[in-house]
Amino acid sequence: MTILLAYDGRQSCERALDYAIRHAVNFNEPLYILTVVSKERMDPEDSDPTVREYMEAAQKRASSEGAIVHTIIETGKPDEMVLDVADRFNCDTIVVGRSDRSSLDRLFLGSVSDYVVKNAECTVILVSDKDEE
Repeated sequence: MTILLAYDGRQSCERALDYAIRHAVNFNEPLYILTVVSKERMDPEDSDPTVREYMEAAQKRASSEGAIVHTIIETGKPDEMVLDVADRFNCDTIVVGRSDRSSLDRLFLGSVSDYVVKNAECTVILVSDKDEE
């Protein structure tokens, strides 16, 4: 089993990061943490320092909790790139965070998590950014 986490460093993705780390450690499987940024935001030859910082922080956190972790920074369209990377690394599970945006927001802005759920050929785990009450 190989696990892929779609991660963008936002606070709303921290619960998904926690879940992916626990999942990887419990199953003793590699965890790939992927972030996808627009070509306008990042030159592949000289990556954005903010992106490097949050990816390094995620890698350190996962490693400190015992995960075998790899980070991947790609440029392109996030929803398609998540599926491409999952296929490239033969991932059995994709973990994505799901923000509590309205249906109208998702209709106009799209949703990486919705696209991945509808198009992935492996298990997809959605982790809500809301605390359960």
